[in-house]
Amino acid sequence: MNIESRILNLRASIKRANDLYYLSDAPEISDAEYDSLLFELKKLEAERPDLVTPDSPTQKVGTVLGATFAPVKHPNPMTSLDNAFGLADLENFEDRINNVMGVKGVTREYIMELKIDGLSINILYKAGKLVWAATRGDGETGEDVTANVLTIPSIPRSLPQPLDLEVRGEVFLSREEFARINAELEESGAAVFKNPRNAAAGTLRQKDPSKTASRNLKAYFYAIGSHRGLPIQTQFGLLGFLAQLGFSVSDQSEIVTGAAGIEAYHEQMTKLRSSLEFDADGSVAKLNDLRLQDEVGFTSRAPKWAIAYKFPAEEVATKLLAITIQVGRTGKITPVAELEPRLIEGSEVSRATLHNQDFMVALDLRIGDRVVLRKAGGVIPEIVKVLLEERDSTSAPFEFPTNCPACGSELVKTGAHHFCRNDACKAKEFERIRHFVSRDAMDIQGLGDERINQLLEAGLVRDIADLYALEVEKVAALDRMGEKSAVKLSDQIQGSKTRELSRVIYGLGMNMVGDKVSNLLERNFSGLPAIQNASLEQFLSISGMGDTIAASIVDGLNLPRIKALIGKLEAAGLNMTSNAKPIGTQLAGMAFVITGSLSKSRDEIQKHLEEKGARVTGSVTKKTNYLIAGEAAGSKLDKATELGVSILNEVQLEALLLEHGVGF
Repeated sequence: MNIESRILNLRASIKRANDLYYLSDAPEISDAEYDSLLFELKKLEAERPDLVTPDSPTQKVGTVLGATFAPVKHPNPMTSLDNAFGLADLENFEDRINNVMGVKGVTREYIMELKIDGLSINILYKAGKLVWAATRGDGETGEDVTANVLTIPSIPRSLPQPLDLEVRGEVFLSREEFARINAELEESGAAVFKNPRNAAAGTLRQKDPSKTASRNLKAYFYAIGSHRGLPIQTQFGLLGFLAQLGFSVSDQSEIVTGAAGIEAYHEQMTKLRSSLEFDADGSVAKLNDLRLQDEVGFTSRAPKWAIAYKFPAEEVATKLLAITIQVGRTGKITPVAELEPRLIEGSEVSRATLHNQDFMVALDLRIGDRVVLRKAGGVIPEIVKVLLEERDSTSAPFEFPTNCPACGSELVKTGAHHFCRNDACKAKEFERIRHFVSRDAMDIQGLGDERINQLLEAGLVRDIADLYALEVEKVAALDRMGEKSAVKLSDQIQGSKTRELSRVIYGLGMNMVGDKVSNLLERNFSGLPAIQNASLEQFLSISGMGDTIAASIVDGLNLPRIKALIGKLEAAGLNMTSNAKPIGTQLAGMAFVITGSLSKSRDEIQKHLEEKGARVTGSVTKKTNYLIAGEAAGSKLDKATELGVSILNEVQLEALLLEHGVGF
């Protein structure tokens, strides 16, 4: 099927899904399947922008209106939200905001809200009196459901101020009410609702308002059509303003900083998801500053200043096409499943780790099997089971190799894993270089997998340090390179010499020495020579350094290959000196969590605490000593109260720090 035909098929499938979802309240596919269709359509339209049309589902919101209710024109359009499925998407989201603002690297303040899985509603007030209530519809025009909305007790019929205002929120059914309704339907022999969202939509779109009233709908509000002329400057202030006017507002909102703050909130909500009173399919990040929202603006279907971060999708089934073997930089052999592509949590997955031979044997995995796939921890694709009932009778177990597929050396099994012990194995060196030039290490752009392989095959590099001795003329002679590209690559490599010491340490690729451990080493020693000469006891004395990691650092630094590599890198002129502020011991042993809106940024507070030896985490546990709580502290405050954790406001925090001689 050519790309034009596939695009038309996808649009037809998505239109049908939209009609069933929005008009019939009877979806045939899951949200994950819908996201998969939309993801593929966006991908194809990006490849062929000439095929994008104004009526494409990627360019519009919702669907056409049904004939049951009168149409209502929204004074301001009701848009949808673009989706994020991981930290990379969040970082891209913040980068796009900064690009619009003409700056780079600015960490923004956001307000986090839960994405309630209900029905979007818009209510118009004139001079403080409710005029009409409408569904979102196609974003421009909705359905008039005023009579049904008036049955929801929490929605004010009039405002305490004579305002002209569009108030927007989500109508939903609690899980408890959903269960009650479905039990009644089942008992009467009627079809049950598939989920609370469809039940809420079906209830709000009843012809008989008395039936709507019997089902105890609820609504939470979070937006207005326009904030101009109102005494508010932030999204957080808007929520407070709506509460003052008498609207119900969710208590799960929280102010965060940057993509990391969005991620931390989302992780917390993912854990609390099952205990919420309503269904939620993710969290929503919005720029807190309303002025910035106006400056950043909208696309044709969504605000550029907000993004929905979806919760992990359900497991999906796919077919195992083949099994390949990878050789890591330590020589560890990892089998990898090659799969029919599937969309999981917003990214297309066609490969999954199989960990080791024992894992494969336990699954009784065979090529051609239908398997169930998920993302372990929401990150790494993993096969969790084989659909044995669908297995072909001719299938046979996979024969695990006895020799390295790259160099032919005999594999050695240690514990659950097999290893190639040949230190000259090109596959191992490829992975070492790949790690060294990666973004979290030396961040040398222009050295992708193909280019690294070229350099190795041409004999221009044998190890990491050889990168710094590359001659532009020889690099330029490589296939698809040229002098201009070679000079640019050389500039990238030479420019990396001034990177922080922690990046050099991380780039060495020692076992168990990740970016956090590398940062600890830089903060606690004057430079790499001091780290090389340190004893095991010195490493163990570092706050946050455990026995296993400390021993691994000693073992790594004593490897002849690492010793020789450090010497070559030092001779090449790489930075070997620590410029980080040493970690103090004043707050050693103390664990803090920060939540709510504070006068100082969370990053600033966290940095100050960690520089004095404290540990700052994202979740409240029994090991937390103090919760620093600002306004709108939310669920973390509840958890701290439940566990008996000491709670500090900013004044109390300052007093505590002064007691230890480390005040701001």
